Amino acid sequence: MDIHNLPKIVLIVVFLVLHPSGSRSQWVPQPPIVTRPLCASQFALVNHACSLLPYNPGPPPSPPSPPPPPPSPPSPPERRHRHKHGRHHVHKETPVEEECCRWMKQVDSECVCDLLVRLPPFLSRPVHQYTVVVDSSCNVTFECGSRIKFETQMLPQFP
Repeated sequence: MDIHNLPKIVLIVVFLVLHPSGSRSQWVPQPPIVTRPLCASQFALVNHACSLLPYNPGPPPSPPSPPPPPPSPPSPPERRHRHKHGRHHVHKETPVEEECCRWMKQVDSECVCDLLVRLPPFLSRPVHQYTVVVDSSCNVTFECGSRIKFETQMLPQFP
């Protein structure tokens, strides 16, 4: 065996191993790759943006109200007309809340639904929505489709 023929033989063997069926083979197209959202990076961005928000638990339970005061004697009518200058408190988003809300709105619903599908079956519903309240001016709702799979059973047919 000539040493110069060795590369040719190796090339032919590799070709036959990789392409065993010869001319009968056909190229079968692969299904397109479904691009999924980059959930981990979306959660990381939201986590970073919202980590600076202060923790505001719900208001504590109010103490029991004191008993009502005894009725006072009627007072003479006043001639002055009082105006109440009500200043309505308008909540303006802080820059931290605004940033958190902006990134929260960018999270794909598919990411949230894939994360929450791990809930126990008794907590899942066929179609559901999850709402995240960042502040009084920012509510973000994620809509999830049904993740419950029903199994159909073949029932015996009676004549």
